[in-house]
Amino acid sequence: MISRTVIGRSFGGLARYLVEGHKGQEADKQAELLGSAGVRTDTVAHMVADFNLGRKLHPELGKAVWHTSLSFNPDDAAKLTGEKMREIAEDYMQEMKLTGTQYAIIRHRDRPGHEHVHIIANRVADDGHTISDSNSFLRSKETLAKLIQRHELTPPQGLRVEKQHPKLLEGADKAKHEVKEVLHQALATATDRPALLATLRAEKINAQEFTNKAGTVVGIGFEKDGHSFKGSAVAREYSLAGLDKQLAANRLRQQAEQARQTADQEAAAQQLRQAAERQAAQVAQQQEAARQAAQVAQRQVADRQAAQLAQRQVADRQAAQLAQRQAAERQAAEAAKVPALPAIERKWQADYQKYTTELARQNAPIQAYNKVIDSYSQHLQAKPNEEGIREVVQAMKGTPSTATLRAELDRQVAARATHAKQWADSYGQQAALQEQAKGGFWGKNAASRAAEEKLKFLTEKDRPLPGLLEPELLAFARAAKAADRPAPPIGFDARAYYQPEKVGLSLTEYAAKREAERQLVVRVQEPMGDSQAAGRAAALQRSLTSKGATVSASDTVDAQGNRVIELAVQYSVAQRRSEVKEISFVLDWAAKQPGYQVQEREADRAQRQAPGQQDAQRAQGRTPGKSQGQGQEYGSR
Repeated sequence: MISRTVIGRSFGGLARYLVEGHKGQEADKQAELLGSAGVRTDTVAHMVADFNLGRKLHPELGKAVWHTSLSFNPDDAAKLTGEKMREIAEDYMQEMKLTGTQYAIIRHRDRPGHEHVHIIANRVADDGHTISDSNSFLRSKETLAKLIQRHELTPPQGLRVEKQHPKLLEGADKAKHEVKEVLHQALATATDRPALLATLRAEKINAQEFTNKAGTVVGIGFEKDGHSFKGSAVAREYSLAGLDKQLAANRLRQQAEQARQTADQEAAAQQLRQAAERQAAQVAQQQEAARQAAQVAQRQVADRQAAQLAQRQVADRQAAQLAQRQAAERQAAEAAKVPALPAIERKWQADYQKYTTELARQNAPIQAYNKVIDSYSQHLQAKPNEEGIREVVQAMKGTPSTATLRAELDRQVAARATHAKQWADSYGQQAALQEQAKGGFWGKNAASRAAEEKLKFLTEKDRPLPGLLEPELLAFARAAKAADRPAPPIGFDARAYYQPEKVGLSLTEYAAKREAERQLVVRVQEPMGDSQAAGRAAALQRSLTSKGATVSASDTVDAQGNRVIELAVQYSVAQRRSEVKEISFVLDWAAKQPGYQVQEREADRAQRQAPGQQDAQRAQGRTPGKSQGQGQEYGSR
């Protein structure tokens, strides 16, 4: 099985070629529709109209047409029923991610031993996103390998590599293949020779017309990348006569399609004029009623907002007064108790006050920001509409930290706009549909019956959605079901958008932390010209850091030109005992080395050495000399 994929612009030319291009064949050789989704298949005109309706979801996409042909090995003909070929084609679309979109699968049997199907699909998916055609050749190659194995098909071993992969062609073969491809695509839509030649020139293909002595054009040739070919040498149907025949057929189809579209447009315009005349009076009445209702609603909203504002102001004053009284009572009670602080907490009380003052300074802007968020939430509670959102968004302008909240408010505005449009497209048309359902002078007609079907979706809430073959009714039914739900609310929970405040330590925790901190300085001298001494301070810093200490370094040069590095070491006796012990081993080793000087309080040294010395003594009792070896090991890391 092999494939060929072309991305194009016109559904009309391709669909007519695939469906009607074989009408002149015998019954068993005509095109056969194997499957479809989202398009009508009773006529080519309906199929093209449905494809073009779908592409309006993304009108900027020029090349919206996906066309893939799947050709099967003749050895598989016995197993290739229509159902089997449809299954293989749908598996191909699934693997290529051609899902959630309109498509049609068409089987051709125009030549014996040439079983193949065509897939025409819309690159604009049903939800409006674009189906990517990136790397379609490589992805198709991988997909074919999967499908050949999955469906037990014969691999294309008998075909030349260049037939399966046109990208491998070179020289004249490559030029002829490119000319053939461009002609195939151009002839799907071109209606005259100048248009065809212009398309060829755009693809850097020169066409030369040959004339006889009378000046009549009797032949045509093509030139690409320095290689020239007669039209019939590219393919029999690309001779001058074959080209003119195809262009004439395209003109006839285009004229028939234009005549049909003109008739449809005139009929639709007449219906629109009649509907506009009937609705004009109704619209005027509805507008006047809506204006009066809006004035009443505005007055009622303004009265409610004024009353709510007055109530909030009174409640805020009362809450502030109550909070002041409670704070004064707590201060008085605390002042009366005046508990005696432990000695360690009294020692660090002054530092703790500085710590809490700095913490309050850091939290002040966070608290102010959170109060602003509260005010936005309260404003939307008092004014839950689009105008309220615009005012809040304007107030947030220039504040980067409110980007998430702005996105949520934009989403709410968009959701309400969508709901309003859905209501206008469904319930907003109810009066016009009721009038249209009455029929015309001659009784019921197609328009009145269509109006009756739409009205059923406004009155029968549980009525199931129609099929995809009725796109207009399906769109109306979806809008009605969405509009039947309440409009999306406006507002947000302010706490979800707060900035977290920094949580401080209690006085007891702060005092314990500061009491456990230990600091010392290790001076390391690296004499000038001594290569073995270079890097000793850096090695010691890495060793201490790996044990859990915090180390910072600074260096100077003494009068003799020697480099002196000071390592400021900080650790806590509250760390794990194993970490404190290993830090102690490294410091004790450094204190014994020439060129090292450990500056530390005696009390701190005794405290960190106590558990280490006990363990070392026990280990030395079991294995003599082991303690000294450990010291050397830690110092050399």
